[in-house]
Order: sequence, then structure tokens, then C-alpha cells
Amino acid sequence: MKTWWKKYLRIVRVRHWITAAAVGLCTVLLLAGCMAASSPLRASLALEGRPALGEPFALRLELRTSMAFTDVAVSFVLPAGVELVSAPEEWRVDMDLNQTYVFTATARVLENGYYKIVGSGRKDTPYGSSFPGFDALYVLVEGEDTWVSHYPPPNHWESPRQEVPGATPLQPELIQNRLYLSGTLTLNQPVTAVYEVTPLVDLQHASVGMATSIGGLRSSEPHVEAGDATLTAALKFSSSGEGMYYWTGPMKSQQTYSFYLTLEAAAGGQGGVRAGVMEIGSVDSVSREIIETGQSLALSLYSPSLARSAR
Repeated sequence: MKTWWKKYLRIVRVRHWITAAAVGLCTVLLLAGCMAASSPLRASLALEGRPALGEPFALRLELRTSMAFTDVAVSFVLPAGVELVSAPEEWRVDMDLNQTYVFTATARVLENGYYKIVGSGRKDTPYGSSFPGFDALYVLVEGEDTWVSHYPPPNHWESPRQEVPGATPLQPELIQNRLYLSGTLTLNQPVTAVYEVTPLVDLQHASVGMATSIGGLRSSEPHVEAGDATLTAALKFSSSGEGMYYWTGPMKSQQTYSFYLTLEAAAGGQGGVRAGVMEIGSVDSVSREIIETGQSLALSLYSPSLARSAR
């Protein structure tokens, strides 16, 4: 079974589940981090007050340069769920040699959650390069309970070691599919991941896969249901490693198949669930994918108490 999947599945690794916007931001910060050690622009970000839900708190960014610069772009980068109460979107300032410049803002957390707040300065050059300086704070908020650190909370979840269909959409309009949780993911409480698939054409050689994070996120009890039990009986189930589940067989047009997986978080972390479906057909006498689509669901479970207990 494993050889068959290696031969036919074209897929993406689970670590790529986060959104394109988040990936872009992480790439920028990673590149900046690689240059920051030699950059003449250094940043230090601090938080004053408590970022309790709905309560204003102060951000203080210090930028020090070992070179003189003109037109340095300075800003606070806040994720969705955190808003600036008072501060411009960006400052443009000239900086003298060996001077420290301080920028402040008032912000507010609008929703409980896990956030990364960045303060940055950047001097772009006419040659397309830049001198970056940035610092970040990681914030967890649950009402009045908060946690703040210069280091992210530990992630006890891991990516599975194999993949599922759906990375490269191929006639995705021929299959309707939806991936969701039946409830809220909480520590040590089971919740169900549901993947609903409705083919709009008959599938003769369908393959459905579900992959979840492993380690601190446990999965169990994979099963499939449909309105007609004989439809599910035609699907053959197999598991290929921790967090990996597959079904293969025919699927009828206009019938909804629901694939279920029980999840339970034993520790804090972030990752997600990936699910996909594809049809194998013959093209020029060669077996290959002819229909493919999938869905991903980003999950995280962090709290101030979990972060404190992990240190």
C-alpha cells in the first residue's frame, strides 16, 4: 500500500498548512533574522502593562544604529485580533550614528488567542537590499490571564511523516469537499475532525486521505459514513503510520461521504489536519491523477497556564 501511494500521490508536506500570508511574513522575518546579526540597525521591543482581553497596553520599540541613516521605515506589525489604538501605521525617520530612538504605541487584544507582535525598523537601499532591525514578543491571552515572552511557547505537536492528496488542484470543481471540527479543541477532551466529500461525477478509483499532527495531538477511531451503508462498504481502509489514514475504492456521484477522526490534545502546540481526495485514471495508457482536491485546517492549542507549566 505504501509503495502505491509513493507512486501516485503528488502532495504537499503538512508543515505548509499555514496560510500564504503567514508564510510570507515568516519568510520576511527569517531573512531579516539572518541579516540581523550583521545589521547596523538593532531593535528591542518591550511591553508595558498587561495585555488582558480588551485592555490597552503599551508597546515600546528601541532602535539603535551604528551607522547614520536617512528615511528609515519604522512600524509595529500586529496580527489579526490585536489592534493599534494610537500610533501611525509607519514612521519615516532619519537616524544619527550611535543614537537610540524610541517609538511607542498603545494596542489592545480583541480576542483570546496566541499572537506574535513585531516591532521593526528597516533602511532600504537603492540596490534592492536593506538593513533590518526587528524584535518580537509572543503573547497568550485568556481573559485576565496573560503570558508574554520573547520566545514562542513550546510546540509539542509534530508533522506526520507522510502526506495526503490535494496539494495540486486538478479539476477541483468536480468534487465538493469540506473539513471542519465538530467542536472546540481543548486539552484532554476529544473532538471530531470531519471531512465531507461529495463527488459530482462517479469515481471508479478514488483515494481519500486524512493526516493530522502527531505527538501532543493524538488521533483515533477513523471511520466513514454515507446515507447508503453499501457505499462505505466498497471503500477499503488502511493506516500508514501515526496520524495517517487512507480509504480507496469507488464513490458515487451526488453522494456525500463523511470521514471521521477523533482528535485529543495531550499537550499544547500548533499544526493541523490535512485531507484530500483524488481519482486515478488512464491518460495515454498511463495511470495518473485526473481529479484532485483537498482542504487544510490549521489548529493550535496554547494557553497562559500551559506556557507557564512548560518552562
